[in-house]
Amino acid sequence: MSAKPKAKIIRHGGFFDAKDTRLFYNECVEKEEFKIVIIQGPPGSGKGTQSKILADRFGFYHFTTSQVIKEFMRNRDDPETLKQKENYDNGLLMDPPWVLNVVKEKTLEILEENGGKKGIIYDGSPRTLYEAENLFDFLEKLVGKKNIKVIKLEVSEEELKRRLEKRLICGNSGDHVFIRSDDLEPGSPCPEGDGVLSKRDLDKKELFPTRISEYKNRTIPGLEFLKARVGVIAVNGEQSIENVQREIIKKVFNDND
Repeated sequence: MSAKPKAKIIRHGGFFDAKDTRLFYNECVEKEEFKIVIIQGPPGSGKGTQSKILADRFGFYHFTTSQVIKEFMRNRDDPETLKQKENYDNGLLMDPPWVLNVVKEKTLEILEENGGKKGIIYDGSPRTLYEAENLFDFLEKLVGKKNIKVIKLEVSEEELKRRLEKRLICGNSGDHVFIRSDDLEPGSPCPEGDGVLSKRDLDKKELFPTRISEYKNRTIPGLEFLKARVGVIAVNGEQSIENVQREIIKKVFNDND
């Protein structure tokens, strides 16, 4: 069987034309096979760790919203992007319409390349009610409501503070996360061979109150919307990484392993 031709995305002003999403989707992936998983939770809840594990295990694309946005900001110097970078540096959420366009653009790029991926795991999107409403409608048109699952990792503020104070990342990509110890300190070689360890820019102690406030006031309303539209699966994020993973797999992928 010959491979399906890749669809072309029509972009205007740097972003795609939303009218093309259905045509684009039909030419790129099989509706019944492609899944969307959204993992949400407060900063430090383990979204990135769980998303990476699940993506590797099930052959999904790990969509790290913060990394996608950082890459976008590195490659643009227009006034709007510079404004969003200032928000980011201060621990504030960026303007939802801007973020939504970046996420949609990257999503269609992923579908265009595909590479045999079975779905996308969104690590951190949507972050606001506006993004939740519009991203859900966008994704529903692409894969259908039944193929969208939303997970909320629940972790207390005390535990979040403890985690963020100890969290270190590999400097080159930020994909690998480690806990500070006698052997692992800022400046130590990354155990995964990915540069040196450093503290994530947003994990500064002084930014924690702002980030938690942003999560409660702006992200939670989006989760409430998703709960009403498709349901939200609550998972205890204070368990071990392995147990959190096991609970997600059981509830989302119907796998008891």
